[in-house]
Amino acid sequence: MTSRRVRRFLARALFLAAAVATSAGAVSAGTASAVRPQDPQALLAKVVVIGVPGLSWYDVQASPELTALVDQSHVGSITVKTAGPHTCPVDGWLTISAGTRAWGSVPDQQCGDLPSVVDGKVQNWQTYVDRQAEHHTGAPIGRLAESRSRNNICGFGPGAAVALARTDGTVENWQPQLDQAKLASPACGYAIIDAGALPLREGREEARKKVADLVAQARAADGWVLLVGISQSAANAHQEPLVAMQLPPDDGPRWLTSDSTRRPGLIQLTDLTATVLRGAAKPVDPAGAEESGPLDGNEIHFTGDRHTDAAAVIEDRLDTNERFEHPRPMLVAVAMTLLVAQLAALGWFLKTRSRRARSTSEFTMLAQGGFFIAVFLSTATVWWRWPDPGLSLYFVVLAISAAFAGVARAVLKQWAGLGILLAAYLILLADGMLGTPLQFGSMFTDGPVIGGRFYGFGNSTFATLAVAALVTAGWVAQRLLDQSRVKAALAVLAIGGLAIIVDGKPGWGTDFGGIIALTPAVLLMAWLTWRGGITLKAVVGIGLAGVLAVSAVAFLDYLRPADQRSHFGTFVERLLDGDVGDVLIRKLQMSLGFFQSPAGWFMLAGVVLAMIATVWPDKVPFESYRRFYASRPMVRPTLLALSTCGLVGMLLNDAGVALPAIMTGFTLPLLVAHLLAATVSPESHLVQESSSVDRHRQ
Repeated sequence: MTSRRVRRFLARALFLAAAVATSAGAVSAGTASAVRPQDPQALLAKVVVIGVPGLSWYDVQASPELTALVDQSHVGSITVKTAGPHTCPVDGWLTISAGTRAWGSVPDQQCGDLPSVVDGKVQNWQTYVDRQAEHHTGAPIGRLAESRSRNNICGFGPGAAVALARTDGTVENWQPQLDQAKLASPACGYAIIDAGALPLREGREEARKKVADLVAQARAADGWVLLVGISQSAANAHQEPLVAMQLPPDDGPRWLTSDSTRRPGLIQLTDLTATVLRGAAKPVDPAGAEESGPLDGNEIHFTGDRHTDAAAVIEDRLDTNERFEHPRPMLVAVAMTLLVAQLAALGWFLKTRSRRARSTSEFTMLAQGGFFIAVFLSTATVWWRWPDPGLSLYFVVLAISAAFAGVARAVLKQWAGLGILLAAYLILLADGMLGTPLQFGSMFTDGPVIGGRFYGFGNSTFATLAVAALVTAGWVAQRLLDQSRVKAALAVLAIGGLAIIVDGKPGWGTDFGGIIALTPAVLLMAWLTWRGGITLKAVVGIGLAGVLAVSAVAFLDYLRPADQRSHFGTFVERLLDGDVGDVLIRKLQMSLGFFQSPAGWFMLAGVVLAMIATVWPDKVPFESYRRFYASRPMVRPTLLALSTCGLVGMLLNDAGVALPAIMTGFTLPLLVAHLLAATVSPESHLVQESSSVDRHRQ
């Protein structure tokens, strides 16, 4: 091609990359069904938050007084994940104080008593300030008090003192016990009440009655009351989403939600601070300098249909807890089952070399690929409402995995792996466009207890989509090479670009780290498809195009209203405020945390070997793989794109080595299945001839 044609093609490619970025950054409407009531603070004299460490939906079910509140409330569950490994009461109250996840307790120790207030100051306050710096939480504890008039908010109980302490630990307008007269006074326009942690065993029933009494007293003061669990009762307590109720309900009882979760019936702890601070000016420190960063939460509102059956609501909440309790342990169980099956079948084949052993080994490899679809489709079965939910999930995922393997093999024969990858690509595209209903509560999401993603694609989902998109793009490009290399390259850009749009668009995949990794991989693959080789100048150009695309997405999201931004826009805001250092350090710590166990080093070794096989196929001691690598022109660009995506993701994503390890876990079994099938395929004798013809075309 002439230099003019090269420039024209580069211009087209960069234009498409910019179009992808602009589409991904387009404004999304958030929760379409959400009903936002008029600000209750403008309608009611009081706004009262009652925090109860350990208040679960089992407590509501066991208490007639609390059950009676359900049909009088907007209801939901609250995730109380904070910055530390446990959410003790002090962690919860400090998080409310900061509006971002804070760290208050000491790791590997039981939850201690809340600090006392002496001479108007929370004792040992500096210890908690230092703890935020030590763990790089970036949590500005004291923000809630600094953001409101000193006489406008009052507190009752030791936890409220922690939540309402100023940046120097001093507390005003606070009392150790509830004072009904003060709560009803004009000086108490906002109130925070610590109802005390529920005992783990003896005395829990009496504590529940006390909570119901506190709600009645708050309502008697003409208050808009938010009753929430704000932490676990103890460090070793069962982790689950806790109770959230808003009384009285506006426009009939519905489901609580917020823009930080975008899920009906689910809010997070930092939403409490955002709700109390609605309309507040940005806080300042005593010297007058601006305080750090945006809030992690968004104000609470309600959504969905009215509910009128307390028993059904409670059952729904308990089912939801089951949904989030079982995926993580069952992920390990299913993965180990599939791994054992693969190793056993492969060992049988290596020992006997029989056709039946080969067929069995191929099937187990395909089932591993089907697993990466089953983790999502399993949520459509509503397994958490089945008897023995954990066991039901285990068998549902295995059954779907086997079904995909069987159908793909029966229909597509040697190319069964491609069928599974194409299915994963289409399913995840549809799931992303619909707001990721299949991912939420699946094995590939951390869920509200862990405090991971509430919407959008997580790291595991992205890894699945990236593999599916790149291999699908490579297959389509291979089919178009005979017609035109330009058409093949444009097909790569189209298929990969669609994955980037769905993965990155706020409100769909909303995956900042994902598009950072996938964009350069798609551009590299398109270049290699078009040119067949690559220069240093092209590498630099691809890198710059990727940076521009990702930056455009983040900046466009930043231009949206603050309460509608995803973490793209929030990151830009922190960057502009100079408050991004702690975020980057925490992500680096998360990435390096995988190497604290042997599993992380094993993953790294596997990833390195896979990348070596991609770049230097001649070093792989398997003739079938070397023949496969040379058999089609698009094999090399596809494998190099996969390695690029995994490498960039490992270096720049908080998932670290886990991201390319997941990509390898999806790709490698399907490749092995293809090689096993190719050795007995009627087409296998044509491989060498096809290789020479393709090289001639190049």
